[in-house]
Amino acid sequence: MSRKRGEFEEVRQILDALGYESWFEDGDLYAERRQAGLIYRVYYGSEGDLRLEKVRLKPEEVREAMLAEHNGQFVRREEVRESFFTAAEPGEILTLLKAWEA
Repeated sequence: MSRKRGEFEEVRQILDALGYESWFEDGDLYAERRQAGLIYRVYYGSEGDLRLEKVRLKPEEVREAMLAEHNGQFVRREEVRESFFTAAEPGEILTLLKAWEA
């Protein structure tokens, strides 16, 4: 069953209250919140499909290096990405987000 605009607005209000930046794209709701080395993302589809994503950024490694006889810097950035997929009603979003962020 396709989500009505009012149901999306309910979810968007929850996301905004939790400090997420949210937007609509191609009929779906997207949101993102950043905090100290973590990025939380939410994708809520028109059919009630929900994807929660957590991206952890590891400390950056920088060292002097040579490449083809050129001095420079080698920079290594790593991230760990975790995702959870489910179907959810608008009233379940807050509980799921709180559990995901705990």
